[in-house]
Amino acid sequence: MKLLGALLHVLPRFAVYAFALFPVFWYYLKRPEGRASSIALLRQLGSNRGPWGRFWFGLGQARAFSHVILDNMYLGAFGPKKFELKKLGTEAFHKALAKGKGLILLSAHVGNWHLAVNFLWNTNTRVHLVIDDVRQADVRRQMDLAKKSSPHLIIHDPADGQALIFELSAALKRGEVIVLAGDRLAGERRERIPFLGDEAWFPTTAFSISAATGAPICTALSFRTGMQRYACYGLGPFDKEIPREITNRQARVRWMAQTFAAHLETYVRQYPKQWFNFYDFWR
Repeated sequence: MKLLGALLHVLPRFAVYAFALFPVFWYYLKRPEGRASSIALLRQLGSNRGPWGRFWFGLGQARAFSHVILDNMYLGAFGPKKFELKKLGTEAFHKALAKGKGLILLSAHVGNWHLAVNFLWNTNTRVHLVIDDVRQADVRRQMDLAKKSSPHLIIHDPADGQALIFELSAALKRGEVIVLAGDRLAGERRERIPFLGDEAWFPTTAFSISAATGAPICTALSFRTGMQRYACYGLGPFDKEIPREITNRQARVRWMAQTFAAHLETYVRQYPKQWFNFYDFWR
C-alpha cells in the first residue's frame, strides 16, 4: 500500500491502476471467502452463470474494489479536484442540514463512500463518522488522510455502544452531521428486511436516532463510471416520506429501513460489481 502511495506521485494514472492488477489477482485467488461472497450475490441476482462466469464476475468485483481504493488514495493525496463528479439529488443534503436539526447520512459498502459524502468536506459543519473497521491499520490510514482535508471530521468506533448513541444525539442537537454505514451491523438494533429476493439483517440504529430526535435522514451513494469519474446519488430525507398513517415509532423505523434497503437494491442491480460486502450478506 505504501508503494502504491509513492507511485501516485511519479507515474501516470493508467500505469498505477495497471500495476495494481497484480496484487488484486493474487488477493482474489488467496481469499475463498471473497469468491463465495460473489457467488452469493449472483445467487440473489438470479444469475445462471457457470463456473468461469462466476470466476470472472468475482475478479471484476476485486478489480473494481482496487480502483476505488486507489481513487481514495488519490483523493487523500490531491483532493477532489482530479475527479469528475456527477451529482444527482445531493442538494437535498444541504436543504435538510439548513433546518438546524442536524443530518443523519447513511452510506453503504458499495461504490465509493468517501466521494459519496464529499460535499461535507467543504462545509464548516462538524462531521461524526461511525466506521466499523476503524481499528484496522489500512482503514485508519485512509481516515487520517480524510481528516487532513476536513479538520471538522471526527471518527467514532461503534463498539462504544450506548455512550456513542448519546454522543451522536447531542451532536444532532447542535446541528452537526453523523455518517453511518446502513449495511453493517453494530450493536443489537437490527431488523430482517427484504433485499434482493431474500431477507437480510440491516442495522436500525440510525433510523431509531432519527425517530427519537427528529433529525432528517438521507442516503449518499457514489458509483465509479470511469477513470476517476463518479455518479453521486442523494436520496431522502426518508423521515419526510413516511406515510401519515404510520404513527408507531418502531413501525416508522422499520419503514425507513425497508426504504433504504429498496434503494440500495436498485443501485446494486445497476452496479453489481461495486458491491463490496465480501461475505454472504444473507446468512
